[in-house]
Amino acid sequence: MKKVAHFALLALSSLLLSACASQTSSPDIDNRDSTPPAKTGWQVENSTLSSDKATFIKQVSNRYNIPKSFIEDMLARAQINNRAIALMSPKKTSSIKRHWPTYRNRFVEPIRIRKGTAFWHNNQSTLAAAEKKYGVPAAIIAGIIGVETVYGEQMGSFSVLDALYSLGFYHPDPSRPEKAQMFRNQLAALIELTHKGKFDGFTALGSFAGASGLGQFMPISILHYGVDADKDGKVDLRNSTKNAIYSVANFLSQHGWQANMPVFAPARLPSSPARFVNGGLEPSMSWQELQTQGATTSTQGQAWQHGKNLGVIDLKDEVNGNTEYRIATQNFFVITKYNRSYFYAASVADLASVLARQQISQGKIITLP
Repeated sequence: MKKVAHFALLALSSLLLSACASQTSSPDIDNRDSTPPAKTGWQVENSTLSSDKATFIKQVSNRYNIPKSFIEDMLARAQINNRAIALMSPKKTSSIKRHWPTYRNRFVEPIRIRKGTAFWHNNQSTLAAAEKKYGVPAAIIAGIIGVETVYGEQMGSFSVLDALYSLGFYHPDPSRPEKAQMFRNQLAALIELTHKGKFDGFTALGSFAGASGLGQFMPISILHYGVDADKDGKVDLRNSTKNAIYSVANFLSQHGWQANMPVFAPARLPSSPARFVNGGLEPSMSWQELQTQGATTSTQGQAWQHGKNLGVIDLKDEVNGNTEYRIATQNFFVITKYNRSYFYAASVADLASVLARQQISQGKIITLP
């Protein structure tokens, strides 16, 4: 079989997802229009917020029913972080060749395998409980946390408030106004989380793009998928490993993870597999369609063999002119909701597989990803 990939530098997992609005009322909320907004869920976080700060404050106040004074206080404390702006500045990438082996080797490597095994050992009961509750294998949860932060070693030291403020109001790419808009929506979600007391947006640290915790959640994802598993009233994904594990599992579950379905189908591809690759991030093929084209498998009656749960992905090595093809199931495409990259999702799955086999070698019975 040829070898390969879809090279995409570890993209910012800017997970723009819907959020719940606080019902707190206050005299200084701007209530010019007393009719509650009709938009809900994703529509709320994906609606426009002005780059004019005074207007932004009014819009966020109306969106989440937060006192304007609270929003003004948070923005007054925010500082422009020039390093975050520089790191987000457009880079010339035309000369970069996609190279799946190099990308994979950044994440499926001895340090992450050793630390991932220790992480699993130290959090065995929590991982097992999360797997039971959400149907997501412990190996996949551990794989994502390993790829994202090396099990908490690289969570970032940027002020989340400063990063989102800087990228929302001073984004370095004026040709992409939607990027600044996205960060303003994330900033609004951070303000909402802080106002509700679920997250401390004043002191939180994270990546230069505003992601925080072991699983690097953006504020909108914390609003929707963050889990207060330790029941202390907060969704602290940096200091509570239990919260982080449950939140990663919940995110994948809410995006359609299917229990007892592998990430890659144990099947042999038809000839000339490139013709089946569409580059999309949703499964679009059925096993029957691939079978009629020559795909084969020794298994029968599996979940991935029913419905349009499959897609053929390409993992490219443009340096050597090779491509590796795999039959991905719905669960592979769920991982791409975390980061929209074939390389990323395949690396998570491969690291998870290695970690799972480490557990098996120690005599533990676990669910293979």
